[in-house]
Amino acid sequence: MLSIKQSRSLSDIAAEECVTGGDATKQDQNEFSVPRSLLACPVCAADGATLAVSSEALTCRQCTTQFPVFRCGKAKIPWLYSEPGNARLEWKARYNGFLHANSVDLERLRQAQKASHNSKTGRRRISKLLEAREQYCNQITEILAPLELDAIDWPADATNQLLGKLPKNQGLSSYSSNIFRDWAWNNDENEALIEAVDKVLSPDLRGGLGPLLTLGAGASRLPYDMHRRYSPYLSVILDINPLLLQVASHVIQGETVSLYEFPVAPLNEASFSVLQECRAPVPLGDDNFHYVLADALNPPFARESFNTVVTPWLIDIIPQNLREFIPRINRILPQGGVWINTGSLAFFHRDETWCYSEEEVLELAVENGFEIIAVERRTVAYLQSPHSAHGRTEKILSFSARKVRDADPVVTYSHLPGWILDASQPIPSSTECTISSSNHMLTAQVLAAIDGKRTINQIGQMVASQYGLGIAETVHAVRRILVDAWEDSNVARTDWSK
Repeated sequence: MLSIKQSRSLSDIAAEECVTGGDATKQDQNEFSVPRSLLACPVCAADGATLAVSSEALTCRQCTTQFPVFRCGKAKIPWLYSEPGNARLEWKARYNGFLHANSVDLERLRQAQKASHNSKTGRRRISKLLEAREQYCNQITEILAPLELDAIDWPADATNQLLGKLPKNQGLSSYSSNIFRDWAWNNDENEALIEAVDKVLSPDLRGGLGPLLTLGAGASRLPYDMHRRYSPYLSVILDINPLLLQVASHVIQGETVSLYEFPVAPLNEASFSVLQECRAPVPLGDDNFHYVLADALNPPFARESFNTVVTPWLIDIIPQNLREFIPRINRILPQGGVWINTGSLAFFHRDETWCYSEEEVLELAVENGFEIIAVERRTVAYLQSPHSAHGRTEKILSFSARKVRDADPVVTYSHLPGWILDASQPIPSSTECTISSSNHMLTAQVLAAIDGKRTINQIGQMVASQYGLGIAETVHAVRRILVDAWEDSNVARTDWSK
């Protein structure tokens, strides 16, 4: 069963053209859609004029780095990561991780089907869920097929594979609920977000937003709504997650994407798996809406290339100090350009100095070359699926800020510290590393001692004799380690539940 269905309205869409500001040839327009005048090489920072265009790749004439271009429906999406090859391997690993996790879920469901204590209703629920999970895997595979992740192999020399590493929390389906919120639920959440943006835009700003860039666009409903409401002559959306951007591209072009939703807290039997038909209210029939796969922390755009930059639900989840991120926004905007932010502030950094308050966020904007135009707080519904008993409300901060001066120069962001990337650098010591090392060593010893015969008391005695500890406290420590392992393994689906 195909998960992507062509809408009839696409037959009326005109042939692809490109708004370039006069710097691209007709041949470029036929082969590539994002205006090169807006781009910069994410490796050497050369401007977009150095990017040679073909139907399958962009190649920087200055540093010779090649960036793949993938077709998605009528759109062509460039892969503009600072380490394009490594990024593909990273997403291949995450895709393989998804396939593995899904196979584990399928086996768990098959085992549950066989349970003798199941009621007729329970067996029916599990069977439907199993079928949905099988189809869901096929749906994701089909959506990602244009990226040809299966066609790339892990290199024999993996020395440099850590360059350009993506954050651990960026899984393939980390934000899959946003797909359904943006294109399926129709529960007024999207309307609330565009109204929040509208509230901090004065009438004179609304008519001059383009070219408009959205960083961390996700499933992209907000930039779609902004494009329709404010009619910028050009919109570009960027996200790090290929699944989200692939779905967004298909839907915005007028196609319907069928995808299973698995609610966190299903309301009833029918809610455990819901086949959603994701579609845009109105397809965008113009060719002034473009997609870029890249990291917002290293945006591949020329200096002063956009009139407006939007950061929706982004600034508190990036793995970088906001103090260092705001200059990147400043760099992309000209004098008088506008930065629009909306979303919650829920910083969860280990370094408390990075966990900014609302007041500090606004102060940082001013310190980095902006003047605040308007600020608004409002409470909105957030990811409230009609099929789930769970849902949240968020108090979001929306503001608009105008660039009045340049900020300090930016440097290329790397997720990993230098002492990991450069094996010759000394590893800094810390109390946290020492404690973590001790905990991991003890945990490894306890888990390695499990052979199906030894008891907690016996393992406790082994550990106690090795470290010269008291029996009672060691048995308690062993029990705590096993409790954590039992909970982490979701033991209801393993033999440990006996």
